[in-house]
Amino acid sequence: MRVILSRTYRFPVLVVLIVGISVSACDTFVEDVDLPINTIDDEQLNTEEQVPFLIQGVQSRFSTTYDRIAVLSGGLSDELVFDRRAGTATFPSFEEIESGHVSFANFSNDFVYNAVGELRFLSDNLLARLEKISFADADLKNQAAFIGNFYGGLARYFLATYYGISPTEGGGVISEDPDNPAPFTPSSEMYGLAIEKLNTALALADGYHTRVIYTVIARIELFRGNYSESQAAAQLGLMMGDEPFVSLHTRDNNNFWWDEAGNGRLQWVVDARFNQYVEDDPSEAARIPLIPTEGADGTIFYQQNLYPDAETPFPFATWQENELILAEVAVRNSDIPGARSRLDDIRASHGLGGLGPISLNTIISEREKELFTMGMRLVDQRRFDLWHLDAGTWQYLPLTQNERNQNPNF
Repeated sequence: MRVILSRTYRFPVLVVLIVGISVSACDTFVEDVDLPINTIDDEQLNTEEQVPFLIQGVQSRFSTTYDRIAVLSGGLSDELVFDRRAGTATFPSFEEIESGHVSFANFSNDFVYNAVGELRFLSDNLLARLEKISFADADLKNQAAFIGNFYGGLARYFLATYYGISPTEGGGVISEDPDNPAPFTPSSEMYGLAIEKLNTALALADGYHTRVIYTVIARIELFRGNYSESQAAAQLGLMMGDEPFVSLHTRDNNNFWWDEAGNGRLQWVVDARFNQYVEDDPSEAARIPLIPTEGADGTIFYQQNLYPDAETPFPFATWQENELILAEVAVRNSDIPGARSRLDDIRASHGLGGLGPISLNTIISEREKELFTMGMRLVDQRRFDLWHLDAGTWQYLPLTQNERNQNPNF
């Protein structure tokens, strides 16, 4: 049975878990996740009445994880700059990330890694609870199964894409038994685990979410260099006119771009080349909106203005990205007319004119403009060999000191 999700389920519901879950000895969040302060008995959550609460907890954790990962990965990439002359830049942990010399004990990274772990745990834990509950409402059970698999897949995608055991070796750890921590799983294998979860979610998805899932799978296969598989998935992905799949935010659960790289507090400014793109073609301001800001020494910096308010939604997957994937594969297959058509459709959606000659460099340029702030630039720098820092610097966020302390496998 396919689940027809309401608009509430389409976008993450921002209800924070205000009580925790008492975890039995056979379960664990992940190695590096704090136990909750306020708890209720674990068994009290194993009822049909509590399933909507559990669903909302998973969705809420996604909305407070993705934006933070995107900001930190933007800082580690050449997309954002931490400069103490600009705005209110003061965090040493951000300064470490910007330099690529990231300590295992970096506070900001530890906070985000903890959030990824909780998203993975809450998703998997929801699925485990479904086996213990007798449902009168089959649709609710299917909704919960979709949520657990979909967001469990995204959590594994985050680990594969953004975390690493060494500066150039990506991947993460998923342990089910705290007494027997799991070994490190390389990105290639972790991506496979993500796709397994997403494929399970497909059997429960409505039409829109089916297309979202195929776009995410296409993205993963693109990152893995599996271009035929990426193309096949993208052909079933988001279509022109589809709404973006976003995380929603509130004043209590604000958009982290606003919070640390925007009007809330300006610790991260954008690289100066983005302003140059707008100066070269003022119509680019439609997809790269910037605000100039004067630094302490008079230097002019630029902040992103895609997320001007704490509540501004944050896109995770768009039809434009899906077309970029298909355009890249077309270029790799020497189908230049096909690539141009897709790129021109993307640009037209922002009021931009068509392109001239098309090459892989065109794809790289269009991706960093179209996917600005979405956490893609770090991956593109790695896969296109465009690293901007010295050799030996971190190209992934490192697995944290707490993770390493608690796991004897590394």
